[in-house]
Amino acid sequence: MDVWTDKELVDAISGDPKSIMCWACGANIDAGDNYCRRCGKGQGGCVRWYYKHWGVLVLTLAMGPFALYFVWRSPVLSRNAKWTYTALISLFTWYVAGVFYNFWLFFQAMLGGMQLPY
Repeated sequence: MDVWTDKELVDAISGDPKSIMCWACGANIDAGDNYCRRCGKGQGGCVRWYYKHWGVLVLTLAMGPFALYFVWRSPVLSRNAKWTYTALISLFTWYVAGVFYNFWLFFQAMLGGMQLPY
């Protein structure tokens, strides 16, 4: 004999189990599912590391502006968080580009304006 929890009993009696949509493919899945039955993507706590907050920060340091792809695909981040990360990643990219440009100007000045052979 199966032992049911109160929630399962209510769902079985009402015939209306709580369902949500998969963030990746849009299929209806049960609220308790950890993975989508249609596409196999993780749901809730089973989402890949690169879609979480700390993963976005690691990807930003490793990939720069290419991390924005993962920011906007993330099911974990809210829309406001996605816009915030987009602005911060853009500022970080401009800062790093400016630092590299200043290094380039510094080394050009050290070389006395000599052109590098191509």
